[in-house]
Amino acid sequence: MAARESSRPRPAWASKRVITAAAAAIVLAGAGTATALVAHHSGHSTTGKQSAVKARLASASCTGPKGAAYIALPGYQAFDAVDTANCALIQQYNVGDGLVPNTGTQDFNYDSSEYGVAMHGSTLYFADTGNDTLAVIDSAKLNPSNYANPKETLVHVGFDPQGVAVTPDGSQVWVTDTGPETGQPTLGAISVISAATLKVIGTMQLSTDPREIAFSKSGATAYVTTSNGLLVIDTATRRVTTVIQRLGNPEGVTLSPDGKTVYVTNTADNLVDVISAATNKVTRTIGVGQLPWQIAVSSNGSTLYVANGDSDSISVVSTASDTVKHTISDSGDPVSVALTPNGSELWVGGLTSGIVTVFDTSNDSLVGSFNVGYGGEANAGDGEEPTSMALTTTPTPGG
Repeated sequence: MAARESSRPRPAWASKRVITAAAAAIVLAGAGTATALVAHHSGHSTTGKQSAVKARLASASCTGPKGAAYIALPGYQAFDAVDTANCALIQQYNVGDGLVPNTGTQDFNYDSSEYGVAMHGSTLYFADTGNDTLAVIDSAKLNPSNYANPKETLVHVGFDPQGVAVTPDGSQVWVTDTGPETGQPTLGAISVISAATLKVIGTMQLSTDPREIAFSKSGATAYVTTSNGLLVIDTATRRVTTVIQRLGNPEGVTLSPDGKTVYVTNTADNLVDVISAATNKVTRTIGVGQLPWQIAVSSNGSTLYVANGDSDSISVVSTASDTVKHTISDSGDPVSVALTPNGSELWVGGLTSGIVTVFDTSNDSLVGSFNVGYGGEANAGDGEEPTSMALTTTPTPGG
């Protein structure tokens, strides 16, 4: 995961840079014998995580609604396009790698690292940490017979972009530039890109490291997590109006569908902070697992899903009572979470396992799982690090 400019101690995987310099290669491998993962409900626990997860073979299948999942894989300089109906990998696409300069060839530098992904309509936006760019791709033009097509548009942003979000009206793309791993003053910033022209139309320089972004329903306000707290930004003026502090090194952020409540993962204190959007005050805290990272909310606002990387679990939270209803075990450092558009399934990305696990939200039961990367082999996803996912109802070409 991207490093943080913070004095708080952090686990090794949380402070790891996602920049990978080695050349990538597409490897087609034969499918292995499938074995199922096991998921179960347990009581709420904050016990330490288990020993390091070894490479393992996922079931490589599931059932689900019609659509596609696009999974950012910074460890492999690529992203997976997956059919959500059956968890079949349609293609693993190269993205964010520019041509080798001054050679007169069509050779690519395989040096990108796609950390975050957002989607609006058919357009995919990837925060390419390795190359300080935003990669923009039309998903409708993806070609399953060619991992490098279509050619994406690369927009140069700030240093080490991590998070990416699209305004509700689709007109702007905001990217969090986390800045270099060390050094002061910080080079953290937020780059604002016009979706129409794919040009940077504004840069907000910050004195801290921005991470994840969530917009209010109207788009008038942006909420940005940083090591100094949660920034509340007026999107019209692009000015920080409030900084909500003492949130314990926050990472993930999301809003209730009615826009009245902001939920933030407090990674230092193993909490979700519940914040009133009207007052910008913390109203409650919810104890979850260790090192809570990304967070998702159901479309009706009744349930939160929190990925606890250091507890190998997902906390299922009732927003009516602000308490954990269930804890789902899911080994492999679960850090990324996303819901299918119809809300029927929860998809969870395991950072160290390279496995995406799918759960039925009606009863939190296991639906299926698969290794990211090709072939379904036990080591197919090793080092690929599924850090972000975008799910849509539109099937990917070839799905």
